[in-house]
Amino acid sequence: MADILLADQRAILLMPRFGIKMGVGDKTVKQICQEQSIELDFFLLMVNIFLHPHYFPDKKLRKVDVNLLLLYLANAHDYYIREKIPAIRQLVEQFIQTITGPAKQQLNSFFHDYIRDVLEHIEYEEQEVFPYIRDLLLAAGQRQLLQVPENKGIDDFQERHSNIEEKLSDLKNLLVKYFPPGNDLYLRIRLLNELFDLEQDLVNHARLEDKVLIPVVKDIERNNSSR
Repeated sequence: MADILLADQRAILLMPRFGIKMGVGDKTVKQICQEQSIELDFFLLMVNIFLHPHYFPDKKLRKVDVNLLLLYLANAHDYYIREKIPAIRQLVEQFIQTITGPAKQQLNSFFHDYIRDVLEHIEYEEQEVFPYIRDLLLAAGQRQLLQVPENKGIDDFQERHSNIEEKLSDLKNLLVKYFPPGNDLYLRIRLLNELFDLEQDLVNHARLEDKVLIPVVKDIERNNSSR
């Protein structure tokens, strides 16, 4: 496990989403997964998808444990809300103190509008999409037909699934191109690094939903409708 973490720092972000803490010693991936009651194949699938953009083995996706995937995605949401967004908000507030004029209000408004969009996106998934998928899984397990309410299917989620990470580009452009230089060099760099990091994480998060969650749930829906 240590080899994975030391080879690519992005893998460190994945650990809390599986309940794995640092201090892994010389334990193997298999040993740690057994200790944490994590399915080894699922863990390896998530790590490979997260670290390698073109890694999507169709056969394994058909067998993915959707409940585990939902838990993983919910843990990622928790990380954004409790850790990443507050850290970026603190840096933005510090940076705003270094600028004057209209740019101050522009940055403040842009950032808060973006965070609102992120939180609304998370709320929609956790209050609408994930409960629907769990109901669908329960019905499938009991071999029952689930009557899908209007605008509740996975196709509706796919249509509404905006890539919130794309809006970060405008914020990065503001910081790189348009805010005048000042005594904020390293503060601006720290803020940009956090934004780049969040953007990449959101890209991977959206890819998991688009390429893994949605296709698998569509298969379950087809089986449900054929009952």
